[in-house]
This record gives sequence, C-alpha cells and structure tokens, in this order.
Amino acid sequence: GLFPFSLPSFNIGIYMLTMLDSELYPDNCEVVELSLYNQYVYLIQKNGTSSLRKDIRNEKLRVYKNTEISQLPIIDVYIRDPLSRYISGINTYLQHLQRDYNGLDPDTCFWFATKYNFLNRHYLPQFLWLVNVSRFISPECQINLRKFSDIGKITNNTSRAGILPATTEFEKKLTQSLSDDLKLWLFIDQMLEDMCGSSYTFKDIVSTLQKHPSGSYNILIQKFIEVANNVLP
Repeated sequence: GLFPFSLPSFNIGIYMLTMLDSELYPDNCEVVELSLYNQYVYLIQKNGTSSLRKDIRNEKLRVYKNTEISQLPIIDVYIRDPLSRYISGINTYLQHLQRDYNGLDPDTCFWFATKYNFLNRHYLPQFLWLVNVSRFISPECQINLRKFSDIGKITNNTSRAGILPATTEFEKKLTQSLSDDLKLWLFIDQMLEDMCGSSYTFKDIVSTLQKHPSGSYNILIQKFIEVANNVLP
C-alpha cells in the first residue's frame, strides 16, 4: 500500500522522501559506448568515471543519457569492492568540501559524512546507482556485472580527478566508524560484486538479492517500509 517501491520493480520517480533525493538520484544517468570493447558502460562515481570521462573527451565517444538508454539491449556495470569504494568516496567528498567551502572544520565534516550515511553520490551504494538507472533501461535490458579490477582493460587513464589518496590513518578511522546500517549496505554491494561475471535484468538482480541466505536485503527493505508508512500520506 504505502511503500513507494513495489518490489521487485522499483519506482523512485513517484515519491521523494528527502531533499537529498535530487542529489542522490538525479535525472542524469549516463552510459558510454565503447565500441572497441563492445561495451556500454554505466558511469558510476568512484568506479573509473574520471578516467572514462577523459576517454569520452579525447576520443569523442558517444554517451547515452536518461531516456536514450532505453534503446540499449545491454549495459555494463563495473562493481568495486564496497569498503574500498566507501573509503575513497568519503575521502573525495571531504576534499571537495574543503576545496569548495574554505574554513570548514575537518573534524565536523568527517562527523557529518559518517553520522549520516549518504550525503553525496561519491559514496552512495552501487546498488542504489542501479536503482536509479533502472528507471531508464528497458525491463529486458541485460546488465553485465563486471569486477572493477578489470576496468584497466577498457581505459588506459588513471585519473584521480585532483584528489589525494586516503591516508592509512584516515582509512583506519573511517573503518572504525561503520554503523550497523552502513554495514548492511556494504554487504548488499558485496553481494553484487559476488554476482560479477554474469548478466541479469534488474528484476533478476533484485530477486537474487532477496533470496540471499543472509537476509540483508530484506532487512533493509523492511526499514524502508517502516519509514514510508510513517511519512507518506
């Protein structure tokens, strides 16, 4: 009834629960055609996007956006190790804050970034990036899940987009701050990484996650239901 995501098919275009939704789930999905490798790669931040954007500019590659993606029979999605991506994403977000808003206290920024799980797309779970693109792909579209460790096979660039790597101290501090809810999200992305090497429709991905013995996906969905029932009319 009140739950806005009618499983197993999501629809995030009807209800928006927070003002962050337009930031985290924008109408700005992009898939780059790599004809040399017979791939159509969905651009996900912290998953080689900066390097691929350089290729797009240098090689004038075609990019499909939003509704244009619906014509594609396949898309390729590179899935990164969840904890590694989370650390890199938080590191990028905090460096952007310091760059764009000079004078912010670093410890306060760190507290907000880790206290409130997802304030920026750089560390939004990869599953939620899939949820967003599911609005634009056809129901029959095959999603090829690929390991991020193979990204070097399709791009020679190693762009860091001006971001300094996370220090060992930063990684340790961040790892020690993981909440139980965040660990659930990271586990969902870990399940996606374990599924790499095969092709699925989005519906199949959701069904596979639902059936996982850990029950992690269903725990998160129950949390969504509880929130929706409390805030939706």
